[in-house]
Amino acid sequence: MWTCRLCERPVSTDRAVVINTPAGTQLFSDDAATALALQTRISVVECVHCSLIQLTGDPVVYEQVSSSSSCVSEPLTEHRLGQLRALVSMSGATEGSGRMLEIGCGDGYLLDHAKGMFDAVVGIEPTRRNAATAAARGLDIRQMLMGRGAVVEGGPFDYFCCFHVMEHVTQISSVLNGVFDVLSEEAVGIIEVPATEAAIAQQRFGDFMPDHLNYFTEVSLRTALEWNGFAVEKIYRDWGGEHLVAYVRKRGVRSNIGFIAERQKMLDGLVAEVSRRGLPFVIWGVSHHLLPYISILGKLEQFAAVDGSPSKVGRYIPSTGLKVRPINTLKTLNRGYVAVTAPRFRDEIVGELTGMFGSAKEDDVLSKALGFPVFECSSPLAG
Repeated sequence: MWTCRLCERPVSTDRAVVINTPAGTQLFSDDAATALALQTRISVVECVHCSLIQLTGDPVVYEQVSSSSSCVSEPLTEHRLGQLRALVSMSGATEGSGRMLEIGCGDGYLLDHAKGMFDAVVGIEPTRRNAATAAARGLDIRQMLMGRGAVVEGGPFDYFCCFHVMEHVTQISSVLNGVFDVLSEEAVGIIEVPATEAAIAQQRFGDFMPDHLNYFTEVSLRTALEWNGFAVEKIYRDWGGEHLVAYVRKRGVRSNIGFIAERQKMLDGLVAEVSRRGLPFVIWGVSHHLLPYISILGKLEQFAAVDGSPSKVGRYIPSTGLKVRPINTLKTLNRGYVAVTAPRFRDEIVGELTGMFGSAKEDDVLSKALGFPVFECSSPLAG
């Protein structure tokens, strides 16, 4: 069994594919005997849980050899700078502001060209040789590995970029967690990896090599990013379909669940307002949507719950001493409020209310406070 580098769940190696290959794509030699000895076998597996394709071996580390990524053509440099400009535009800020972090900056080539686009640029590079070369360019470099709990001086950062690094890392979620933690709240970033779809479409098994541990498709890259706190703004292939690019935004949880505490406060306000008005308050539909509200609504002096389900009528609502009444109980209501708390049957219930009372006028103030439609109902005979 193998432990997946992304989801960290066990992956069977029974269906692993084995490829004979050079021990490293950058290990060029000056003599034939040395070159002939640089052979190895790699084992490729695909995680059934998160779909990441990956090697089961250890990473190849080029401490004394420059990788091809250090040799950047002028067209690719301009392409990269265009990507960074798109990142600035995505943030809504102006060029020349904010702090940029590059993860895996190599010899600092890109950061050196991008300096004028930001207030400050900082690079992270694990290998001593590349870090020293980047520092010699006058760049602010941290020779370190990114991971959970990593501290990067100079943060928090408003931007980050990571070009052709994630295919090399042994712990994907740890690296992404580390990046997330050093970013500002509104940070945006770009991550680019080789597009495995290109290899699959062209049936190029030569794309699998000891240098690359992880082989991302659009699905697995999106999964990795979303699992680790990033909202994917757009993801696509470019550079002839060979690169897979994702523009991301740091995601916070406050926008998704912050309403809960606010809604509870609004319910307290509803209780106070209904008590002030002195009219009965009835909920129609004892659904799971409504049950967490009962402890607050139960503070009302004139409060009742009705439902049409035989399995509920005449029985007590969980965690309360309140018994569910049949719907025909509403016939005794001369004037009061009825909240429709069974969302799937809203239209049906409103129709019955209208037929029962002749009219049912929604109270916008109470509806907003409860989060369910609340109608003021009056019996035709009520004076």
